[in-house]
Amino acid sequence: MSYEHKNGNGSLFKNEYKKSDAQPDYQGTIKLPDGTDQQIAAWVKDGTKGKYFSLKLSAPYVKDEAKASTEDSGDLPF
Repeated sequence: MSYEHKNGNGSLFKNEYKKSDAQPDYQGTIKLPDGTDQQIAAWVKDGTKGKYFSLKLSAPYVKDEAKASTEDSGDLPF
C-alpha cells in the first residue's frame, strides 16, 4: 500500500471490476483504532428510508504466490 492510513481511518473506491451483485460496489482499506489493517467492502442497498451502505470487514487479501513463497522459504520453526 502506498498510502498509510492513520488509526481509525480508511478509504473506499468504486469497484470498476464488479460483474455480479455478490461483489461489492465499493472496496478499500481501513486501519482500526488498534492499528490492525482490514479490507472494507460496501454494497449500495435500497431500504425503507432510502439508500444505505451495507459494509463488511475482512482480513487483508494475500495473493497465493505470496503465501507460497513464505511457506516454501525453507525456514524451520524449530
